[in-house]
Amino acid sequence: MTARSGGGGTGGRVARIAVIGCGWWSTYAHLPALSEHPGAEIVAVADSDPARLEAAAKAFGVPAAFADTAALLDAVDVDGVVIAVPHAAHHPVARLALEHGAHVLLEKPMTIEPAHARELVALARDRGAELIVDYPWHYNEHVLALRDTIAQGTIGPVEHVSVLYASTVRELYRGDPEPYREVFGYTVNAPDSRTYSDPALSGGGQGQTQVTHAAALLLWLTGLRPRGIAAFRADFELDVDLADSIAIRFEGGAIGTLSSTGAVLPVHEEIMRLEVFGRHGHVLLDVNQGTASVHHAGGLTELPRLPAGERNPEHAPVRNLVDVALGRGGNGSPADVGLGAVQFVAAMYRSARDNTIVDPTRL
Repeated sequence: MTARSGGGGTGGRVARIAVIGCGWWSTYAHLPALSEHPGAEIVAVADSDPARLEAAAKAFGVPAAFADTAALLDAVDVDGVVIAVPHAAHHPVARLALEHGAHVLLEKPMTIEPAHARELVALARDRGAELIVDYPWHYNEHVLALRDTIAQGTIGPVEHVSVLYASTVRELYRGDPEPYREVFGYTVNAPDSRTYSDPALSGGGQGQTQVTHAAALLLWLTGLRPRGIAAFRADFELDVDLADSIAIRFEGGAIGTLSSTGAVLPVHEEIMRLEVFGRHGHVLLDVNQGTASVHHAGGLTELPRLPAGERNPEHAPVRNLVDVALGRGGNGSPADVGLGAVQFVAAMYRSARDNTIVDPTRL
């Protein structure tokens, strides 16, 4: 669909954007970014919870509010749709939006089932729409610079990778978002108690909520293709996984590890470190500290430290959606990487369940 004429947009053009799902992340990240964007107009919001819907529409001055996604898409002409609903609803809601010809920003994980992710990739291609998956780290300047460095062969063929992602989410998995109110900033709506704790909605815990971020970053940064995954999971007192540990064999011979836990206390900083070792050097990335370096035969190249606000550029994906809708930018977090992350997480869960090595490309 094409952008319409209207006030407030660059050069008189404005992208008409609808937001489906009015929970914490929409009201904390997506809706504020859209409301501040000179090239965007929030034309409608939707949510099945009347209180969340009313609060979001009022806070951001949205003229149309719907309890049903299909009703919104049938009634309102849109260029782009932001989808931030519980994980289990990603596939049907994104399918509806793509069938209406809209460009889509879809929250992670793209879907729970790999088959559903493949379906969305094909549908987006058939409809000529861009499907962006909400991975803010893909827009981090260090990530983009190191991605180019690896692709150019500066460190040689990749032989080993190591990823650690430790985050603050344990209480969300317990169904109690309140301990994180101040840290996470529930400015309009808090997460629903079931969103992350009920396996029927979430599809799992740390795997679906956080490992998906780390796996997508690993795939995006290196271009590696996992062909064997051996994993362990630990739920402890929860109904979903709190910690996951994965050994990986990649196509071409490289190997690596990815480990993640949601047990960081809210008084401490989260940890996201990624190390990539090649035949001729290695790169180190510490996302939360804003540091990155390239270690090569000629010595050490350190990238300038990123300001705190640029380390997790949470507004970048929705700005990317607006640019795509206005025809002035490409997809910075494409659906094929989202599909790869879905396959990775599905293989992780299957390996942990069956105590076997799983090839994610076969799922």
